[in-house]
Amino acid sequence: MNTDQKSGALIGDVSPNSPASKAGLKQGDIVTALNGEPINSANQLRLKVGMMEPNATVTLQVLRDGKTENVSVALGEFPSKEERASADTGNEQNASNGISVENLTPDIAQQLNVPASMKGVVVDQVSATSKAAESGLERGDVIEQVNHQPVKNVQEFNQAMNQATGNQPMLFLVNRQGTTMFLAL
Repeated sequence: MNTDQKSGALIGDVSPNSPASKAGLKQGDIVTALNGEPINSANQLRLKVGMMEPNATVTLQVLRDGKTENVSVALGEFPSKEERASADTGNEQNASNGISVENLTPDIAQQLNVPASMKGVVVDQVSATSKAAESGLERGDVIEQVNHQPVKNVQEFNQAMNQATGNQPMLFLVNRQGTTMFLAL
């Protein structure tokens, strides 16, 4: 993320028409404080927001592109699982990382309960002893980006993986059953 910030909550996805979207929060923002209180993790942010009343307004301190901003957010109610669900080619092994991926097809997207318009590659296998498994990557995850570079197919995924330098960590933008998150490998 090109920052020295070691705590906070990294925003992996912003749902359209959500309070976060309406407030201008963006994928990749790091929330470092809520109403002036430091935020050390995504779980801490979730717990604090979950204890607040719907329609309350909070101020988030956000790190975006190396700059700190304050963003005012009017909280809403979290949609039910049913509401969230209604809103919403080759197989190749990257042996060095223990990941096997395949192209995301409309049929596979339907099976994984992700939008048919989504672009990326589907994780077919993850070696149990690999760094990918340690990072939390799972079979069925859809990798949309590698190091902030969109990947639409296996070829683009392999190119992005080959561009990674040495022992530098790689950052994957992953969609797991409709939830987007960043995973570092």
